[in-house]
Amino acid sequence: MNTKLTGIVAAVLCGVLAIFLPRLWPFFAQVSPLILAIVIGVIISHTMPTSFRSTLEPGLNVAKGPVLRLAIVLYGFNISFQELSSVGFHGFFIAVVMVSAILAVGIWVGRKIFKLDTDQAILISIGSAICGAAAVAAAEPILKAKPHKVIIAVATVVIFGTLSMFLFPVLYGLLSVGEAKYGLWVGVSIHEVAQVVAAGDAVSSAAANTAVIEKMIRVLLLVPVLIGLSVWKSRTEVTESGQRNPIAIPWFALFFLVVIFINSTGLIPAAVVSVLSTTATYLLAIAMAS
Repeated sequence: MNTKLTGIVAAVLCGVLAIFLPRLWPFFAQVSPLILAIVIGVIISHTMPTSFRSTLEPGLNVAKGPVLRLAIVLYGFNISFQELSSVGFHGFFIAVVMVSAILAVGIWVGRKIFKLDTDQAILISIGSAICGAAAVAAAEPILKAKPHKVIIAVATVVIFGTLSMFLFPVLYGLLSVGEAKYGLWVGVSIHEVAQVVAAGDAVSSAAANTAVIEKMIRVLLLVPVLIGLSVWKSRTEVTESGQRNPIAIPWFALFFLVVIFINSTGLIPAAVVSVLSTTATYLLAIAMAS
């Protein structure tokens, strides 16, 4: 069998298992399929014979390269500009300030206080600021970070995102905030979309809707963040001849924005959008498993 095909099939099986495991076992119902995909990949990686890794590697590189980029593009079908506009300029401004602050403070604290290397600090900060595991995965091709750094970053945002998911509803009962303000708070603070939904819905469906829309604004900010990251990477790296590397524009991030625009036009039937959105989840799970 073609070596690329072997690795791709292995990644697909892991990704599909991660998608269906919560449906088969309710215990995993609140766990993101992306996280389950990583856990499954780690378990298999540490239990399979070392000699088999070289067979899988070519296919896994495809799954965490082109497949990942396609997944990020299709993820845009989860968002429309009409939904984003419902929280107004106030919601957009809050998201921009929060994302900027988390990136700045997170990278500084990661490097200066916790003595992390730059790539690790950036991955954790992007995951925390934008959309958890999906943002970490989107930044990985630009940074060319090692796999263990990606896993550490994902584990970090998952742990704190999960704690927030349970803690925020408790704090809502202790603080004098309305449902709308609580929804904004959840939307700009918690990492994974599933965690945002759970924390918002614990108070009310209205709070959950506001939280998800605010969360989607953060996801939209993934585009300028990735472009900025690419520019920074090109300026900090030099070639063997001493020249700066050219800016590698993350085209998949721009196509992600185009897909959001297309989805906002309403020209694509809802059933097709649902299929494409689901496909994005499957592809992200496959990429994270690889």
